[in-house]
Amino acid sequence: MQATQPGDDRNSSSTELPAGELLADQLKRAFGVDSPAGLLTAIARQPWRPDQLAVALADLLSMVGGAYRRYEKRLTAQPVSEVGAGSTLSNENARLRKQCDAQQAVLNALRDALRGLGDRRGEEAVERLAADELSQSLSALVSERRESSLLVGVSEERLKLALDSSEDGIWDWDVASGAVHFSARWAAMLGLSLDDVSPTVEGWQSLVHPDDLPLMRARLDDNVTGAATDYDCEFRMRTQRGDWKWILARGKVVKRDAQGKALRLVGTHRDITERKRFELELLNAKEAAEAANRAKSDFLANMSHEIRTPMNGIIGMTELALDTDLDSEQRGYLETVKSSGEALLTIINDILDFSKIEAGRMDLELIDYALFNTVAGSIKALALRAHQKGLELIASIDDDVPVRLKGDPGRVRQVLLNLIGNAVKFTEHGEVEVGVRVLERDGAFARIEFSVRDTGIGIPAEKHGAIFDVFSQADTSTTRRFGGTGLGLAICRRLVELMDGRIWVESSPEKGSCFRFTLRAEVLEDPAPLTCRAEFAGRRALLALENRTLAQRIHGWLGAAGLPVVWVDSVESAEAALKAAAEAGGYYDLLLVDAGLGEPGGFSLPSRFFDLGASCERIVMLLNTPNQREDADRCRRLGTRAHLVKPFSRRDLVDAALLAFGVDAGSGFSLAEFDLVAARAATEAIAEPLDVLLVEDNPVNQAVAQKVLERAGHRVVLANNGAEAVEYFDRDGRFDVILMDVQMPVMGGIEATRAIRAREARRSWAGTGLLESIPIIAMTAHAMPADKNRCLEAGMDDYVVKPLKPAELFAALKRVVRQETASDEYYDGSRTEIEGDPFVTSGDVADLNQTRDTLDGDESAVQMLIGVFLQDYGRSRSELLRAAERSDWEALSRGAHSLKASAGIFGASAAADCALKLEIAARNAKGPEALARLADLIPELDRLANYLRREQAK
Repeated sequence: MQATQPGDDRNSSSTELPAGELLADQLKRAFGVDSPAGLLTAIARQPWRPDQLAVALADLLSMVGGAYRRYEKRLTAQPVSEVGAGSTLSNENARLRKQCDAQQAVLNALRDALRGLGDRRGEEAVERLAADELSQSLSALVSERRESSLLVGVSEERLKLALDSSEDGIWDWDVASGAVHFSARWAAMLGLSLDDVSPTVEGWQSLVHPDDLPLMRARLDDNVTGAATDYDCEFRMRTQRGDWKWILARGKVVKRDAQGKALRLVGTHRDITERKRFELELLNAKEAAEAANRAKSDFLANMSHEIRTPMNGIIGMTELALDTDLDSEQRGYLETVKSSGEALLTIINDILDFSKIEAGRMDLELIDYALFNTVAGSIKALALRAHQKGLELIASIDDDVPVRLKGDPGRVRQVLLNLIGNAVKFTEHGEVEVGVRVLERDGAFARIEFSVRDTGIGIPAEKHGAIFDVFSQADTSTTRRFGGTGLGLAICRRLVELMDGRIWVESSPEKGSCFRFTLRAEVLEDPAPLTCRAEFAGRRALLALENRTLAQRIHGWLGAAGLPVVWVDSVESAEAALKAAAEAGGYYDLLLVDAGLGEPGGFSLPSRFFDLGASCERIVMLLNTPNQREDADRCRRLGTRAHLVKPFSRRDLVDAALLAFGVDAGSGFSLAEFDLVAARAATEAIAEPLDVLLVEDNPVNQAVAQKVLERAGHRVVLANNGAEAVEYFDRDGRFDVILMDVQMPVMGGIEATRAIRAREARRSWAGTGLLESIPIIAMTAHAMPADKNRCLEAGMDDYVVKPLKPAELFAALKRVVRQETASDEYYDGSRTEIEGDPFVTSGDVADLNQTRDTLDGDESAVQMLIGVFLQDYGRSRSELLRAAERSDWEALSRGAHSLKASAGIFGASAAADCALKLEIAARNAKGPEALARLADLIPELDRLANYLRREQAK
């Protein structure tokens, strides 16, 4: 018998025979028989050598195994899809199972026989193989295969049921051929049948919206090439009716070749049209809500501005009425109107700020500013209200807090004012403490934490988040004890977030609250290291103060400076401590006394010393804001060297202690040492003593500035804040000059200057028609150009920077003060013009018609402006020339700026143009160019003055 070569299955792959015929064909090719029985007979009868029988059985085994694997492969390679689970798949699987069952039975029997050949009994084991045993073995194998086939059928049925109940359509793409199988559900969701769809990728993509097709192709290619593990894309597909449905397509490559090339992709389609419609409606609703919110914010912003205008008129006219002669009842009514108007204006300001934030119009400044001054100004602005309620207001600023930062001081001040104001409002007894500390440093930047702690009513824990919401307050009952719009903290939160920080509260009912906020800012200047003062060595102080917290702060501040402090809380305890020290032979070198101590009061201690003839120079009185004028006068009568107005800083306290010991501190909160020679040189041009109104809230600065001025022969009147300065101006008439601190409690220097200038304008226009003003010199710790400009824009004439030096102070006095003979000092070059100069014409020099149009044809106002210009022109002209002589480019630029505006009022374009060029050159310190521009300006100004003088004489 000739056996075929192993694995030779010629014609077997192309010819599909029934199961019996296929088995007979394979037996015949391997052994020359046509049935299993014939095979057994041939094995038994023929003299097979073991090696021959093994080769023949191996050939048969190879053929049967190959056929089995081919059919098994065909069985498992059918697509798992809805159609594949249908009747065609079932019929094909039944036929394959029948063939495979028969092949598997023979395969198993022959494997047993082949294994037997390897046994040491060899051919005997084959000879004992009986037909009935083989039949039983085949029957068992067929039963097992049938059970497996039933399980496959159940799985197919379950898969078909899942696919039929799913809303997803199935697609199966053969990448090599380009053919795509679509399920019926895939076509049905587009209103199509399978016959309507070309089973190709091109047919599939022809239904995709042209705008979405590039994205769909790109995502599909990413999955095919392996750039993406999954295929996920949303696009529109055309339905049978011609409209579009949104489809979510998902799938992945399930088979790749050895080189990684994609061979087959399967996936699903899901109809997401309703979801897209809902998303579009949601987007439209969101945009409509945002548009409505912007419209609301715009409306609030516009209405706030519209309301502010009449409110300013109401408040302004009320202030004017309060300046007139009124009886007490009328004054009470008007003061109520004024306070109510200011309260309403505060609410309007809150609404305006909030609407700006909501509309995205809130911009932050980025300027250099002194952090301590910003915090101190905020605290001092509310000191009066706190002290009127009997509260201690404490400033606690860590020693490592930077001196200067870059940021928006106005917004920092706004947040602090709101938090401090709330703390004062909601606290009936105890204290309010404002703290500043550095949380972290990051190179040139620092994160600063501000805290405002009070001993007020507290806030429940469940309200901690809500109080920062819009129009929200912790107490929402209709019988609230406290007013407010509910916008303050919401505005604070937005402002703090704009400054790259956060704000939060720590509080519980009846235990007070502590609001904290942070900001991140660039550090421009760090503080100088603080050391012990040699002047305090071997000395000690006694502190008489009721408030424990403030006493602890003072104890720590002076202790760090080298001055130990003993604290008592009453006048009686202080007297007992002084007596005990005297009996022990050890005296206190310094006594700090709170003026607000209980009966008999803090002033009883220095009064007793004064009555006994003892010196009170070593006593420092701690004064409250409401009574500071009267208390300061009492301090001067008692002979104390220094006093402090609460709240004060650590540096203020150390400076006052040094002053009490007869030492002028050299810090930024006091004046420099008095230099008699420099002062005499600086005051040579001031022939007569001046009446000076010194407006300063810091007692140390008051004492030293007063000493400097009085040594130079000037008469000094002290005012503790801007409100007192306005009161002195109204009551005492004219001063020769006012020295005005910028940051003060009750009313700051800027506000006081504006109030004084407004009163001067009313008085001058009602009297002579000419503007008469008192020179005001700003005293400020701010050295930045923006701060200087703010002072000048408010109506101040000059400024000096703290720490003050006498030479600079008297130089400023010389610049601004006019003596009685000053009119002869200034040279008015316009008076040298020849009368009737043919070149001086209206069109050539000025255009008074433009001035009349600006003033609505008010000829009297035009004549008044001409008079003001001519009255001031000689001095302005001389100041320009003097500034040029001493190369003071800043003063020259400032003078040119002022004359440019004056020339512009009269339509003097040539003079205004020359003044502008001079201003620019002087501002840039271009000396030669500035002198050339000044030479051009002076003749133009002289021509203008000559022309206006002629117009005035008509």
